[in-house]
Amino acid sequence: MSSFWTFLQLIFVVLQVSSLVLYALLPSPWSDTVLVAMITFSLIIGIAIWWWSRRNALTAPFRQPFLSSDSMQLFEQVFNDLPTRVYWRDSELNLLGGNEAFAKDLGLAPEAITGKSDSDIPILANNLILRKKDQTTFEEQQPSTNEELELTLAQGSRWVEHSSVPLHDDDGNIIGILGSYYDISGIKSVAEEMEKAKETAENANRSKGEFLANMSHEIRTPINAIVGMANLCLKTELNQKQKRYIKVIDSSSQALLGVINDILDFSKIDAGKLTVEEIPFDLQDVLTSLADMFAYRAYDKDLEFIINLPANIPTKLIGDPLRLNQVLVNLISNAIKFTEDGEINVAVNLLDSSDSDVLLRISVTDTGIGMDEEQRANLFKEFTQADTSTTRKYGGTGLGLAISRRLILLMGGDIGVTSAVEQGSTFYIEIQLPVQREQDNSHHEYLLKHLTDKRILAVDDNLSTREMLYEMLRSYKVDVKVCRTAEQALKVFEESVQEGNPYELLLVDWRLPGMDGLQLCEKITQTYDADIRPKLTLATGYYAEELSEKAKRAGVNDILSKPFTASTLGRSLTSTLLHRDIDEEISPESSSSIPDNLIGAPVLVVEDNEINQQVAREILNSHKFQVDIAENGQLAVEAVRKKNYAIVLMDIQMPVMDGLKAAQQIRTEFTYKQLPILAMTANAMSGDEERSLAAGMQGHIPKPIDEKVLLKAISKWAVPGDYSDENANNTGAVDEQPEPTANTPIKIPQVKGIDFESALARLQYNVELYLKLVEQLYESYQGSATKVSDFITRGQHDSAKRYFHSLKGAAANLGFTQLKNKAADLESFMAEGEIDKVADQITELEKRLRFAHQAAQDLETIQQHQS
Repeated sequence: MSSFWTFLQLIFVVLQVSSLVLYALLPSPWSDTVLVAMITFSLIIGIAIWWWSRRNALTAPFRQPFLSSDSMQLFEQVFNDLPTRVYWRDSELNLLGGNEAFAKDLGLAPEAITGKSDSDIPILANNLILRKKDQTTFEEQQPSTNEELELTLAQGSRWVEHSSVPLHDDDGNIIGILGSYYDISGIKSVAEEMEKAKETAENANRSKGEFLANMSHEIRTPINAIVGMANLCLKTELNQKQKRYIKVIDSSSQALLGVINDILDFSKIDAGKLTVEEIPFDLQDVLTSLADMFAYRAYDKDLEFIINLPANIPTKLIGDPLRLNQVLVNLISNAIKFTEDGEINVAVNLLDSSDSDVLLRISVTDTGIGMDEEQRANLFKEFTQADTSTTRKYGGTGLGLAISRRLILLMGGDIGVTSAVEQGSTFYIEIQLPVQREQDNSHHEYLLKHLTDKRILAVDDNLSTREMLYEMLRSYKVDVKVCRTAEQALKVFEESVQEGNPYELLLVDWRLPGMDGLQLCEKITQTYDADIRPKLTLATGYYAEELSEKAKRAGVNDILSKPFTASTLGRSLTSTLLHRDIDEEISPESSSSIPDNLIGAPVLVVEDNEINQQVAREILNSHKFQVDIAENGQLAVEAVRKKNYAIVLMDIQMPVMDGLKAAQQIRTEFTYKQLPILAMTANAMSGDEERSLAAGMQGHIPKPIDEKVLLKAISKWAVPGDYSDENANNTGAVDEQPEPTANTPIKIPQVKGIDFESALARLQYNVELYLKLVEQLYESYQGSATKVSDFITRGQHDSAKRYFHSLKGAAANLGFTQLKNKAADLESFMAEGEIDKVADQITELEKRLRFAHQAAQDLETIQQHQS
């Protein structure tokens, strides 16, 4: 068409030019005639072209091809066929129009919505949320997108996702709103169904876990009874065959209990019932506990067991020592189980620190079978083991590491492993723990002060142990040298003698290649005179009674159990090299002085536990008090009516009448000034001191009894007077007690969780009486699972609580810290009615009681060795 118009324009131009040429060439009048004709013809053509052009310009846009880029027809069809509902409003927010889908939702034709307000259309009047969203967009002049709304449309209630944007004119002024929404009801329905299915599955899984967690009492109680009765049976007279059968029952029951513990711990984590604590603890204590627990197992497999805790790492931390210990127990147990030769190395490294917390890496490295990449990838999954064959050599549930991982994650840490087949494994945990404000470095500072430049020769055939010993001793600024063999050590020591600067202490491993450690000690003792001979400390993987006599004959000054920890090594150096024996630390000046007007004063001790009675009697008799004992509150009330006492020391929890009721009854007859009463209890829960004061007592003395605190309180509160006549007329209510044996230097074994030194101090270092009380404690409380089970079965929860309370106080006075803590936990569980937790942990109480009893037997052996 454009070429045609070009052709007409050319013709028009040619006609004009031709008319001018002819007018100039032709004579008149022809020239005038031709000119008029040409002008008329040109005018006609011009008018035709104008009319046609105008008509074509007005109708051309409506005759564009349908699929052209600027086709309005195509735009309208696409706009109406969209599933998305689209509409637009003016500045008054009245509707200007919308696509067919929007009109269908309103139940109207598209042209019926133009110019209408929302109130004019019933469906929009019932869905004012749509107009509110558009109004917000208009006022804020900001788009709002992807907001989920529930609308009631012509098809019913539907969920939609709505968006709206402001419309502007060429000057940037807002002139309206373009809105849209699309139906998401189907997607919403599917998502809700998936969420319900997920919730149903989680509830089912949680119910399973809660069922197992709540079944802990029912599952464990009969097993605990079997274990307890087996232990009791083993103490009776049995022939070898019967003893073997009972031992099989005992070991199998313990194994079954371990499996159940794993399953229940796992289910408790799943059920959300397992929580971690935030309490102060000493990392040194945790590692020492591990040393005590696994020393024999490592020794039995001839493995070197090493614990490396550098002196520069803060050990007074805040966290959950029980769960941390549980994880490390699992890692070390696995390491020993999968290692046949070599060593187990537990190391602590400081990754980062600040004033408030530390980031620690605790690793357990073994030289065992190792793992390949596939085994490592599945290691922390539930019910997964490295060896899954039907002929597998190693047992277990496959839950230990899964539980450990979850516990570490609960504590905010991480756990991982590096390993290679036949190259051993290193399991590590990285955990950030808050630091206690007060770090007790007094012992380290004492050693640093007194060991600086001391000369120590350490002999051990294990490289890791030598390195650990070297670093540990160097932290005390000791002049230390390490040797691998006894022969090398003899040569080094002889050279130091010739140089005139002999080593002052030899720390010798018992098992050495060639000449063993005991032979080395004998050689040193026989070869060198006393003025040159060094102190000798013999290290052994496990304390053996038969080694004690041999070591004594060989001139050994101390036997140190491996693995070493900073605390056990420090205590050994203190007593052996620095001569800090107990008799040197106890002097008359250190005892609290008693006023003259209280010497011989009668004191009534109200206590139902025989062990606590003995401890209190021993302390008070040593300071010349006259002591009477009442076993319950009722007897105490009767006693004070018959005799004048300077003071009453009252336990709280007792049978017949408890201490609070007894104090209240005494206060009705005696004033504070006439008869002071002090509470003396192991109950350290909040509010106990207030209840004691409210019952009429003047003070509160916690157990275990601190002699200085006790004497200070007695000096403050007891009624002074002349008690000489009272003593002369004493009718013998107090049993005569044997005088404690003369204090001789006592070698005290350093055992995790047992404070022998404090306990013996309470008894004036009467070891014979201490051992007698320990035996009494053991006989009274062994088989505790059976006893407590009987209490619970009969509904005697108060009796069970009092049982744990009594054990707590007795254990505290005898220095059995771990046993006391466990008894305190069980007492608390009973008070709160958490019977399942009592059932969970009662076997641990039995273990700690047996451990304490064994430690006391070691003390007796050492005492016999010294005597």
